[in-house]
Amino acid sequence: MHFGTLRDFVEGPLLWMVFIIFFSGIAARLGLFISAIIKNTKNTDSKCRYILISFGRSLLPFHNAVRKNPIHSILKYIFHLCLFIVPICLIGHVALWEESRFGWSWASLPDAWADLLTLLVLVLAVIFILRRIILAEVRRASSTQDYLLITITALPFLTGYFLAHGSLEFAPFLENNLWTIHVLSGEVILLAAAFLFCRTRLAPAKCTGCTACVLSCPTGTLEFNDKGNLRTFSYSHYQCICCGTCVKSCPEDAAELRHEISPVMFFQISPKKEIQSVELETCQRCNAVFAPKPQLEKIIQTVTDDYVHFCPRCRAANLLNVVHGLAPTFLQGSGAGLH
Repeated sequence: MHFGTLRDFVEGPLLWMVFIIFFSGIAARLGLFISAIIKNTKNTDSKCRYILISFGRSLLPFHNAVRKNPIHSILKYIFHLCLFIVPICLIGHVALWEESRFGWSWASLPDAWADLLTLLVLVLAVIFILRRIILAEVRRASSTQDYLLITITALPFLTGYFLAHGSLEFAPFLENNLWTIHVLSGEVILLAAAFLFCRTRLAPAKCTGCTACVLSCPTGTLEFNDKGNLRTFSYSHYQCICCGTCVKSCPEDAAELRHEISPVMFFQISPKKEIQSVELETCQRCNAVFAPKPQLEKIIQTVTDDYVHFCPRCRAANLLNVVHGLAPTFLQGSGAGLH
């Protein structure tokens, strides 16, 4: 099929295909989100009201995680707001919609504000990349996709700024094709947004299996199941509202919210997916499974008593034996009846 020049294809058929995929993807995800909330919500008097509340909370992600890392969280708020405001309210973009077959129009940003917010996005993108490079803990938890996502997000803003103010005479190819690169990078962002998920992760090196995240999750998207000597945590990304409650409640800083572009996750509707598992400790006296092994290992760092390895029932029985050993005459005389 002949599409003419690359620019005509990028601005024509490809642009409309991207818009169709983007809006179809967003509509499908909204439907699956509502379906997951309805299916998995228990003991709720008004599910319609709960759906509206959950949807509203999903529009303000990370709000429960702000206290743990306030500066970084606030910068992410600003970054995401700019990602929405600039493309929607840029005067050039508004003019394109006015000239389209729809004839839509709305208020646009003053040029000075558009430039300021564009530069803010670029500066914050650099800060986020440097943070992942400089901070060892963040660097270890980062993947190639994390760096790529920040880069492709900043690219439309960078090319747009150069189109309005810059000159690339030192790179003729870029200068001659900058508009096409700008439009193409914007289309990449729209495609990525359709398959972009902000999901909960539990860091294996930090998670002790305490279930604080499960108990605090407002939508029940996090669950745990004990089977044999293994505790498994499962999670549904369509049921998650990205509220950050798991991040706030985790005493070990093991829970985190991470962006991930995944067409595979888009089609993973059910069941819940396993995201973490920990081994359970067995009582040294009765062999009953009673606590997560990582949690006990942390307790042993401060408590050296051998009874830590006993389940609560055996621990209580041993305590009674100790009391009998320390004061047998008193117990017999008082008729305490500790048996």
